[in-house]
Amino acid sequence: MLHSCSINSTCGCSKKVDLSTKIIGGQDVKDSSWNWMVSIRFRTNHICGGSLISPDFVLSAAHCFISLTSLANIRITAGSIYLSNTNQKRSISKVYIHRNYKSDKYINDIAIIQLSSPFDMSDSLLALICLPNETFKRQNQTNTEVIAIGWGVTTIEKDKNTPSNVLQQVTLKLINDNEIPCRLTIHDPSVQLCAGDLLGTKGRMKTIRFCN
Repeated sequence: MLHSCSINSTCGCSKKVDLSTKIIGGQDVKDSSWNWMVSIRFRTNHICGGSLISPDFVLSAAHCFISLTSLANIRITAGSIYLSNTNQKRSISKVYIHRNYKSDKYINDIAIIQLSSPFDMSDSLLALICLPNETFKRQNQTNTEVIAIGWGVTTIEKDKNTPSNVLQQVTLKLINDNEIPCRLTIHDPSVQLCAGDLLGTKGRMKTIRFCN
């Protein structure tokens, strides 16, 4: 699956495009690709990923922040596919949790992070992700291929749950909400959708959630 974009676009373009061909628990991404991906860290430990939506705002998940009592030790790093290379780093001034977030069902699991100072977007290793416009409506797109990226674990073995140092990518397919694994995780189809691999050949069952 090839990700590409228009050279005239102001978002969704990295320095290089990437080709996702195969995944069993994750595949290293190409350097200088997915340049909007950031690492959210507690002290030096990666805890969540996020996407740059502007030089000073990051889109992430509400569950990453809901239990934090202080933002003093949280840092955002950008501009590298490697956790060991921080490139640019910023602290956080404020986190906005979706007002209708439901932690027990992960509905509206969205947070907007305001940085203490903007990232330097003149760095070619940084880019902005595109967001759907206000008229976007979810349609039945079963079997449509999507790509998930992150520094998650690459095995389900409990004693090997350290995040990958290299950003990983996995090609998944959107799954009908009526499939049994989806019925167990999707609580509101109007703001959530299901994606994964029903055969189990690409790691654990994954769900992707959208807020309308």
